[in-house]
Amino acid sequence: MKKLVTILIIGGIVLAGANALWAGGADNKTNWSSEYVGMLNRNAATDSADIAMYNPAGVSFMEDGLYTNVSAHYIAKDYNNKINGTEFDQDEPSTVPGLFTVYKKKNLAGFFGASNVIGGGEVDFSKGNATTNLVGFSILSRANGALAAAGAPSSLYYTGISSQKLKAEQTGPGFNLGASYKFNDMISLALALRYVTTSREMSGHITVSPGMTVPGVNNPLTANVKFEEEADGWGGVLGLNISPNDSWQIGLRYDSRVDIDFDQTVKTDDMGVLPSLGIVHNGTRTRNLPAILALGVSYNINPKFRLESDLTVYLNDDADFEDIPGTPRDESAVDTGYDLGIGMAYDINDAIMATAGYLYTDTGVDNAKDMTPELPELDAHTIGAGVTWKAMPQFNLNFSVGHVFYESASFVSQTTGAQIEYEKDITFIGLGLQYKFF
Repeated sequence: MKKLVTILIIGGIVLAGANALWAGGADNKTNWSSEYVGMLNRNAATDSADIAMYNPAGVSFMEDGLYTNVSAHYIAKDYNNKINGTEFDQDEPSTVPGLFTVYKKKNLAGFFGASNVIGGGEVDFSKGNATTNLVGFSILSRANGALAAAGAPSSLYYTGISSQKLKAEQTGPGFNLGASYKFNDMISLALALRYVTTSREMSGHITVSPGMTVPGVNNPLTANVKFEEEADGWGGVLGLNISPNDSWQIGLRYDSRVDIDFDQTVKTDDMGVLPSLGIVHNGTRTRNLPAILALGVSYNINPKFRLESDLTVYLNDDADFEDIPGTPRDESAVDTGYDLGIGMAYDINDAIMATAGYLYTDTGVDNAKDMTPELPELDAHTIGAGVTWKAMPQFNLNFSVGHVFYESASFVSQTTGAQIEYEKDITFIGLGLQYKFF
């Protein structure tokens, strides 16, 4: 029991530092464990406690015992907003944690899973990005309009943005607690309660300057902004696992929609620019977490070699969310998204298992103009590989690596007329440990 408490404390500390996520739909993120990083397909797996979130009904097919799995993966991420050929980028890294426990005895199993389900972690655009350019253009236009109304000559007009930066972070831990029952050697069912809490913070500044300054007439103008949003919500999980024989596993999972209403707090807005972005002190913003329908099929070719293929569908169309007022980013801008992949696991010997996988992601956001500049929802191809070492009969170590190849997207801003292109690049390294107490 002392070992269990220690592992849970470590897992809690790791989870408290949760940052970025990369796999999933427009809002939902599903890279929850190091085992997932190494195979990218876990919806029909029954070999590790992380399936408490991927294939909850499958925990009834694990061996009897108490399992605890602590996992984390480090993400090196390079995001780029290219505006009229000028690059605005950031390379702030992030870490994704996971904590999973399973207690299985005979036909009944209880499980708990926790990892991030919303958000892209922290980004730091030290020289600005598409958002700051848009806000800067708005300030410049208003300032020049005021100068024109006052009869000032065009030589005194503001000509551009002289400095800009933006720092933002969103995290969203999700917690699943439930049970699974195995009716017979073929079918098991799982039910779980799900709680999601999320927060978003953003700060930055933009300075616009004239070509020629006349003190007291057209001094450089600087807008400083800082705000945060917080929300939480409840949902449910339904799982089904079907095992026609010893070679096949079929996993089904439905994560219900979670209603998310953000409460907004404005800390700084010295030029009143945030209302145009839908941010008002003591205001609210609705951005529900869409439901997920997940299917996985696993087949043991022989005792050493297993294949798995997954389809995870993100039901964005039914989320009924409202995004930032005054922009096109509402439910009409996001279609149903999906992940589709294939993976393999091979037992090299009794102590070492190797895994590899491929995943294609369609986020459901087809138009670049509807994407979030700080975390553009780009479609992607992902590859991953991993090794699990059974260091002791009760103790496993997992190491995994991978890379995400994103498809770039571009558009012409209707507000500024600028050509904007989004690019992303991510490399990740995962590490996990699992201990079976009895």
